[in-house]
Amino acid sequence: MVEADGGTPDEVEGIIRRILQLDRSLSDFHEYCSATPGLARISLARQGRMLCSPTLFEDCLKVILTTNTTWAQTKGMVKRLVDAYGSPWPTDPTLKAFPTPEQIAAVPVDDFAATVRAGYRAQSLHGLAVDVAEGRTDLDALRDPSLTSDDVLKRLLALRGIGPYGAACLLLYLGRGDRVNVDSWARTLVGQELGRKVTDKEVVAFFEPHGKWRGLVYSFYPWKERGAGATADVAA
Repeated sequence: MVEADGGTPDEVEGIIRRILQLDRSLSDFHEYCSATPGLARISLARQGRMLCSPTLFEDCLKVILTTNTTWAQTKGMVKRLVDAYGSPWPTDPTLKAFPTPEQIAAVPVDDFAATVRAGYRAQSLHGLAVDVAEGRTDLDALRDPSLTSDDVLKRLLALRGIGPYGAACLLLYLGRGDRVNVDSWARTLVGQELGRKVTDKEVVAFFEPHGKWRGLVYSFYPWKERGAGATADVAA
């Protein structure tokens, strides 16, 4: 949610546009899907935008909390993080904003770990918050359109707690759809599609023909098994 102290109308609009990726043009992606067998449904539904957090910092921490766990456990860790350190909404103290890097960095790491109960992830969460709060890491610099996806990927992988899966997720949130965020759910979906168990490399190979769109195609692929669709933020 937006910071509890509010903001100007322009600031709030900017946050909303970032959350919904409203400034991202998808015309080329939709044109590609329309011309590619099996993908027309994506363009017809005008899919392609990811639901993001107000800040890249929040996205980073939430992605870290999806690794090697279940979705229920991820939600529990996020709730404890917000309940303990987020600023309360003035008109309803039961609602809290996602904590800022400074709010997390102000807490001793051992206390933070005991409160959030995020296991080994606590060190990465707290360390990234400290790096951002003290100016050693500038996450907004990753939004620079002059950077190549390879450049952004390299910088994401250098962040505490961010591996290949997390970096691919964050690339999608940054409007770059050329990496597949391979996790157990991706293996399940591609396995259902092919009728057998698959490896991470086989998941990547399945989407490789889609080139610069492979990450977005994975996120909105019209799977044969319709029980659930792929998203960029399911637990690994």
